[in-house]
Formats: sequence, C-alpha cells, structure tokens
Amino acid sequence: MKIRLPSFTLKGIFVTIILLLAVSFMAKRSNTQVDRKETSAPRVSNRKNPENSVLQTRTNTADDVADDTKSTPPCGQICDYSIRKKSGDHILRKDFNCRDIFFRLKHPSGQTFKPPLKNPPPEMLQDFTQNGTLKLHIRYLDDSKKRNKTTFTSEDIKKLLKLDNDQIKMGSYGEDSDRFKKILYRYRDELKDKTGIVIGSQSPWLEVMLLNLGVKHVTTVDYNPVFFDHPQLSFKLMSDTADEITNDPSRRMDFAVSFSSLEHSGLGRYGDPINPYGDLEAAAQVWCMLKPGALFLLAVPGRLGSWEGTLYFNMHRDYGGARLEQIAANFEELERGKTKKHIALVLRKPV
Repeated sequence: MKIRLPSFTLKGIFVTIILLLAVSFMAKRSNTQVDRKETSAPRVSNRKNPENSVLQTRTNTADDVADDTKSTPPCGQICDYSIRKKSGDHILRKDFNCRDIFFRLKHPSGQTFKPPLKNPPPEMLQDFTQNGTLKLHIRYLDDSKKRNKTTFTSEDIKKLLKLDNDQIKMGSYGEDSDRFKKILYRYRDELKDKTGIVIGSQSPWLEVMLLNLGVKHVTTVDYNPVFFDHPQLSFKLMSDTADEITNDPSRRMDFAVSFSSLEHSGLGRYGDPINPYGDLEAAAQVWCMLKPGALFLLAVPGRLGSWEGTLYFNMHRDYGGARLEQIAANFEELERGKTKKHIALVLRKPV
C-alpha cells in the first residue's frame, strides 16, 4: 500500500530546504569578507635569484616599501660569459643599465651565509668557475665578523704621508704596493687636482699615495666604515655613493683605484651575498660611478700569459685572461702589467 503525504507537508519541507541554503550562503559570504580584511596587509616574501636557485631571505624596512614594488632586475650581459671581444675590437662591449646595476648593489639577489660556505653551491659551480676557465681549489677563511669602525686621525695621515715621501713601503703587500705606486706615478698628470674613489681599503696607503701625487680629494668606498680626520679624505658606503650619482650624475668621479679587493666579491668570505659574478658586477658599478674619460687603476691576483685562472674558494679569485676580459667590459685597456703577485690594469671609460 502506498502512503501519500499531504501536499502542504511537501511544500513545507521544500521551503525549509530553501531557507537553510540561503542562510548557509549568507554565512559563507560574511566569512569571506572578514578574511579579505585580515589578509589585506602587505606580505613579506623571499625573492628568487634570477641567476640561480639560491634564495635570499631579507626583512623589509621602511625604506624598502617603494623598492619592493620592483623585483631585483636580472644581471643581464654583465653575467654573460658568452659575450667576447669581437675581432679587431679593443673593448669588450656589453649593455650596462646603471640604474639596474645600482639597484642590484642595494638589493643583492644572492644569499648570505654565516658562517660562510666552504664550497660553492653545486648548482652554481659552472658559473663560479666560468664554465671551467677557473680551476677550483678550496682555501677557506671566515672574515664575516663585522669590523669596528676604524679611525685615522690627521696625525696618522701626516705620518703616512711622510713615510710615502721617504720611499718607505706601506701597506701589507710589500713589493706589490711599491710597483703599483710606480704605475700610479705614470698617470700623475691625469690624477692631479682630481677627485676620485678608492675601493675596498682597510688601511689608507693608497689614499696617501694619491694625495702625494697631487690628487684633490679621495673618498674611500667600502661596506665597512672608516673615519678620516683629514680635509682631503672621506668615507662613503657603496650604496650611498650609488644613490648620490643616481640623483645627480654630475657627481660621478674623475678616477677610481682598487688594489686586491674585487677578487673577493661574491665569495661570501666577508659575509657578502654569494654571487659567482660578484667581481664583474663590482667592476660595472665602478664604471657607472665614473665620468666619461675617467681612469680606473685596478690590481687583482693573477698570472700574465695564461687564459685560465683559479678560484680559491672562498678566499679569492686568481685571474687569467678569460676573467680579465670580462672584468674590463666597456673599458678601454691602456696598460696591463705585473706587480709581483698581482696583475695591474689601467682602464679608461670611453668618452
């Protein structure tokens, strides 16, 4: 026997179901609106390095808010080993975008390791060895502990100026520094009364040599602060120098000098971010800081006459012809010589 429910009962059940569905829909909509309000605050996320798979974790500051609207630009042709000098060309030509170069200086894409890495990351080995033109040897040092601010008084500088005038060797490089001074001396007419930078100086022996050659003013540019109590010497962070030149290109320098500094860039020994192209990017930064026609006097460890070099990770790079060609990109090479353990390059930014 079939049981038939009254029609009014069926209608009641149907209406009840409709009401329940409507209530459920309104509740979900309300929760979604709350979730949107709670998640509207900006999120801090890791940026992926465009050159490799290593991530850098960096906490945002108030100054970073505007910068975070733009991701770190790629290294571009600076990091392209396949670009070589064309036949008959004296300059390795690459496209440099100085705004991007300075942005990467302030917001490096590599990761910082403390303590420093003892070996290059496997996925970056080919980049670190320049596709095999740098032989890999492990020589590990940990100099990542930040140094205290160093102060050189006017009396300290006065003593150093006298030592240099008396032909007494200064600095920790012995004969190398003495031979490099002779190279500086050959360009004294171009350096006289000029304003320039010294890159990566822990002791002001280079600065003092330049003052004795008649330079007007020297700014030491580094990542660790140094204070000079002398009217012709000053210190600026690399990032501050980049900002000043970006805002006012007329503040670009007449010359730059660097002795045994760039070969450490990107190896992490000093607590800097891991970057297989760190030295090439540092040289490009110098290029952007110089006026057209300015000199760049550079010395790095290396061997003349050898195409291959050596990467002593994480201590430093030892340069052969392949790496020297890359680090001198967009510069005209005026001179290449040997001090003792270093190769000295005299470069000029084309007019």
